[in-house]
Amino acid sequence: MSQTWQSIPQLFFAQAARWESRPLVYGKPHMHWCPLTWRQVAQRSLCIASGLVELGVNSGDRIAIWMKSSPEWMLCDLGSLSAGCANVPIHESASDAELTYLLRDSESIGVFVQDQQQAERIKRLKQLLPDLAWIVIVHPHRALASLSISLNPEAQHLEAVKASYFLRNFNLISDDDLSLEEHPHTIHFHHLDKLEEMIDHHQEVQKRLASITPQDILTLQYTSGTTGEPKGVILTHRNILSNCESALEAVPITPDDVLLSFLPLSHSFERVAGYYMPTLYGGATLYFSEGLGRLIRNLNEVSPTVMTGVPRIYEKIYARFRGARGAQGKVRKALTSAALTLNPSETKVRSQSGLTSLINEGRKWINRQLFSEFRERLGGRLRFMVSGGAPLDEHVAQFFNAAGLLILEGYGLSETSPVLTVNRPHAYRFGSVGKPLNGVQLRIAVDGEILVKGPNVTQGYHQKPSETAKLFNSAGWLLTGDIGHFDQDGFLFITDRKKDIFKTASGKMVAPQYIERLFNGSPLIEQTYVIGDQRPFCVALLVPSLLEVNAWAQDIGYLLPQEGRISWGTDKQIRSLFEKEVELLNKRLSRHETIKRFYLCPESFEADELTTPSLKLKRTAALKAYANEIATLYGDKLLASKLKG
Repeated sequence: MSQTWQSIPQLFFAQAARWESRPLVYGKPHMHWCPLTWRQVAQRSLCIASGLVELGVNSGDRIAIWMKSSPEWMLCDLGSLSAGCANVPIHESASDAELTYLLRDSESIGVFVQDQQQAERIKRLKQLLPDLAWIVIVHPHRALASLSISLNPEAQHLEAVKASYFLRNFNLISDDDLSLEEHPHTIHFHHLDKLEEMIDHHQEVQKRLASITPQDILTLQYTSGTTGEPKGVILTHRNILSNCESALEAVPITPDDVLLSFLPLSHSFERVAGYYMPTLYGGATLYFSEGLGRLIRNLNEVSPTVMTGVPRIYEKIYARFRGARGAQGKVRKALTSAALTLNPSETKVRSQSGLTSLINEGRKWINRQLFSEFRERLGGRLRFMVSGGAPLDEHVAQFFNAAGLLILEGYGLSETSPVLTVNRPHAYRFGSVGKPLNGVQLRIAVDGEILVKGPNVTQGYHQKPSETAKLFNSAGWLLTGDIGHFDQDGFLFITDRKKDIFKTASGKMVAPQYIERLFNGSPLIEQTYVIGDQRPFCVALLVPSLLEVNAWAQDIGYLLPQEGRISWGTDKQIRSLFEKEVELLNKRLSRHETIKRFYLCPESFEADELTTPSLKLKRTAALKAYANEIATLYGDKLLASKLKG
């Protein structure tokens, strides 16, 4: 897109004038997919912005969005930005402590919430939130109401009147949905025409829209806080716009594309790569899924052409297929192995030029026999998928490619808006995170750390000057904290997080992510967490694959314990199976990296307190949660109290 835009709202309204009646976004509030056109989203965003002006919101104020991803999230986002505000996305699973910290640190004056229950939680925290003036409740899954609850009892009636304005312009209600008896703080729908005339601020909104500059703050994107308290990354309109433009050049999206969004928009990867870039820039149509539990069903209904996800999602799809394959016998297993052999990587296939024709024929035959149903279950129209937020296992990428579904892995940080590198549809390398985007400069420091400069790089952290100073070196390069290297063709490979690398008691350095990716490549293992900092040897927490262990038990005629995975750690047969697997994997490691002991976890690391919104493991939280098990592995009774402390 050749035009240089000043802000995300300016880009959006220009595109809305171009596309007008085309569907922009779909939600599923009542078992049916309901569209909003570009024109409808534009109109309602302007109305929400006008309502915010009436609430006393000024340009530059911060407004939090604490909701599930939905069309209403988009309306709240575009409405608040159109009023000249910066917004603060909060993950829907946030605890009271996290809510208090984020709302207080960001100095948010208002918050959009999902439902009445969330509003009540925030009201209980009022004494700790001196800046918060109002709450707007949005019910995206019910055609009911938006209702503002005043945090100042003396202004309750006025806030109820203002709330009705939001209710009218979200267009979420009908005449029969409200009654004064059920909603005493909400004006009835019939009175809204006069109310709209009374609080119309569209001219002020247009003035604010025109005054937004590229240097203005668009959002405070808070880090996950895996190693300390969350930090509010300051991202400007220029940061986000530059990242969208260069990402679209690398991963072409067209108005004919359809995306299904199932990751939280509170995460910077989904907000940019799954919303701003493909829709506002690329003109694609966006569907918001009903949640991870209905992902496969929604894929079938929507038939997207492009999909964004985190590695854990692709790993789950891969594991499900492998489990089905294991249960269906040796023929399908052999076909899968053959498919992976014929599709090891783009580079290797091309290098065997004399065998290209034979390989292609073999691949086509296997695809017909093995993968056609698999692709149909994912909608049948996927051109490619994008993975970000964490390292993707190379074996998973190779498997999807063998199935005719290319996953383009990328890399970035919240501090870089977020994308830095990505594989391209025409140039990719499994195991790598691709090449840098245009305009992004990457350098590898002497110690292997990746350094960054570019228009997408943040100016720092909100109200944290000391942390901001640590983010950059003396030459102004952002320190990513990731260790990596470039290959001879310019593809970047990430090997570990600098802060995750630990030293054993013998002084040997260990990069745990490398070991974890190796172990996660085993069909028997879903997730791995390696521990060993200042300890005599490395141990691991392993999450067994339910599907693979069940398939193994069927193959040998072994009756698994009725208690399920919780008893697998003490079952001799299962224990022996994993001991052999760990011994085999250890052969690919240096002696000081090998896993000497392991614990089989009864459930996956997917509780909210153990993972980030992108499903990355919170290592410190996991250390505390499994303190007793880790202490047992080391035979150290005092260790548990140290880890918990």
